[in-house]
Amino acid sequence: MNKTKTLLVIIIGLIFLVGGHFFNKWYHNNVKKLPKMYVYETYRGSANQVLIVENKRFKKELIEYYQKVEKGENPFFNFPLKTLPQREPVYVVKFSKDSLLAKVISYYDYGPMRGGSFTIGWVYSKCLHETPCDDQKTDINSK
Repeated sequence: MNKTKTLLVIIIGLIFLVGGHFFNKWYHNNVKKLPKMYVYETYRGSANQVLIVENKRFKKELIEYYQKVEKGENPFFNFPLKTLPQREPVYVVKFSKDSLLAKVISYYDYGPMRGGSFTIGWVYSKCLHETPCDDQKTDINSK
């Protein structure tokens, strides 16, 4: 490759690196401006962690699982097991009062072997709360 092409490749590479850094910073700053909530379920008495699905194809199964849990059943599920801690906030990307699922982003750090420090996926919307599980008085579903 001649010097001009090499220089062009280096310049383009630097533009992508610098641009990617600033885009990443902008994206995460905007996420942290979204509504902050907590996810936990109390169908079995105490506050429990909530399942999250990261792949769209498991959304229906997540809904069916929690509808059975609401009825007092102990159902099986057929999607990857991943939970969100009940005392760590999530940022709500997409949710409406009549939705059964909410799209959320979590910054909980699972570590490098279990998925890192950024999770985006869907949770059962009736498990969203305005306060951590220690204080369940302001649950959005009781309004």
